[in-house]
Amino acid sequence: MTNEVRQCGDCSLCCKVLGIPELDKPKDAWCPNFSAGAGCRIYQDRPPSCREFACRWLTDPMMGPEWKPSVCKMVLDAKPRMLVVHVDPAVSRPWRAEPYYSVLKRLSAQGMARSIIVLVIEKRRNIVILPDREVDLGLVAAGARIAMERVMTPQGPQWQPRVMAAGETGSS
Repeated sequence: MTNEVRQCGDCSLCCKVLGIPELDKPKDAWCPNFSAGAGCRIYQDRPPSCREFACRWLTDPMMGPEWKPSVCKMVLDAKPRMLVVHVDPAVSRPWRAEPYYSVLKRLSAQGMARSIIVLVIEKRRNIVILPDREVDLGLVAAGARIAMERVMTPQGPQWQPRVMAAGETGSS
């Protein structure tokens, strides 16, 4: 990898797939301030959630050019204890294609040791990627959180994600 500073360039997928609370912009809809070919019309005065967002492709030199959101149709957002994969709703399951799927599985295996969850959000459905399987949690209410529990199965102990309502406590 070179030490070249990456830039968004022609990519603006975050303006579509991320919600912007300050603008009441829902997830998976284009921002009203986005202009095709020109980008953000309020860039200098953009809200805090836009200023604070750091696309993983821009910040992680280990992510190859295939992970640029305009190429892979996914925006990766590293949050505390979670890697969130926001999928372009116009594209069906790009995260299941290679090379993405095997990398997400590997990141999940590495993350489990550090209590980091790999979460795909596709058409508002929340899918946890585990090293050995995917768990579709469906629609998750605002304020809820996802916790991991170790459960005993006939095959032995296994991690199981669980949605916890706001304020609910439990193991993670």
